[in-house]
Amino acid sequence: MAMSQTLRNEPLSFWRRLTAVCIYLVVVGFLVVEGRSEPLTRDGPTPGALAYLILGVASVVLLFRYHAPLLVAGIELAALVLWRDVIDYQSRAINIPYLVALYAVAVTGTTRRTVFVGGGIAAFVVGRAVVLGEAWIVAATAIGWTISALLFGEIVRARAELAAEAQARAREAEADRELEAVRRVTEERLRIARELHDVIAHTVSVMTVQTGVVADALDDPSEEVATALATVRSASRDANRELRALVGLLRSPDGSDLAPAPGLTDIAELVRATRDAGVLTELTEVGRRRELPALVELTGYRVVQEALTNVVRHSDAHHVRVGLDFDDAELVVEVVDEGPAASSSDNSTGFGLRGMAERVSVLGGALEYGPREPDGFRVRARLPLDVGS
Repeated sequence: MAMSQTLRNEPLSFWRRLTAVCIYLVVVGFLVVEGRSEPLTRDGPTPGALAYLILGVASVVLLFRYHAPLLVAGIELAALVLWRDVIDYQSRAINIPYLVALYAVAVTGTTRRTVFVGGGIAAFVVGRAVVLGEAWIVAATAIGWTISALLFGEIVRARAELAAEAQARAREAEADRELEAVRRVTEERLRIARELHDVIAHTVSVMTVQTGVVADALDDPSEEVATALATVRSASRDANRELRALVGLLRSPDGSDLAPAPGLTDIAELVRATRDAGVLTELTEVGRRRELPALVELTGYRVVQEALTNVVRHSDAHHVRVGLDFDDAELVVEVVDEGPAASSSDNSTGFGLRGMAERVSVLGGALEYGPREPDGFRVRARLPLDVGS
């Protein structure tokens, strides 16, 4: 069927068509001249206008052989019977469109269809020989030409299908190689991003925090020391921002990972999502909301996200309170639920909170979490505002 579709969708080029038409006309013309010779007209009438009309119709119908091969083959068989058995012309010119139609049947179809068509025509030829009392050599010759045309079409179609399969395999292999190359590049990019994030970015963050600790520990630093510490802190913050942008670019070259980091204003969306999950969630704020360092806002958001996720996944609580306390020196984030606490054997909860505690400690803050009396679970994070950017 693939070959048939190809022949319908990709017609022959102009020059190939012209060559085929010329060869057809030469062969048919030669046989027409031969049909008017004395040896063939001795046993039958000389071909006249009716013969040329039948031959012309049979030739024109061949233009549709790739669009309706069975119909065209049926018309050619009818023309052949009319030519030989009704009008009794002996010229072999009518054989050419008949054989071309059978070739089209085979080259555009399947082996099963070719066998059915060949078997049907063979049965028809044998029945005709019996009815007309024709010599068996004539019937055998007709069957032989029929099988030859069908077999030639089968060979051409099989070769075309093999070539198409080889091309398809080559395209698939090329696509697989390209995908493998993209996968390897992506893996290497992610590996570099992980190393930058886990090693360099963490180290720079620690430098920023420790520089702030040193600045706070010195009661009255000299102007040179204060300037140096401020320069180190500023350079560390800039390096951290650039590293975050670089890590995002490595993770997503198209820039999809470079969206602004979530902050405290996005906590309301977390609250709505938790409500949609079936847990009544309240958000309260104490103090004056103001713009805080980006790292502090991101950490506060992650604490609330982790706590609410644990409530939905690991608790039977029906009510949760989220509190944000904006103090002058620190941000206090608290999430309290009023349901049975997660089991101590639930490692996924503990791992997430321990990881969050490490994130908070990088800022110089503290994370407290555990069950509360009589029921429920509390997560409380204290985030200083004088570090991070």
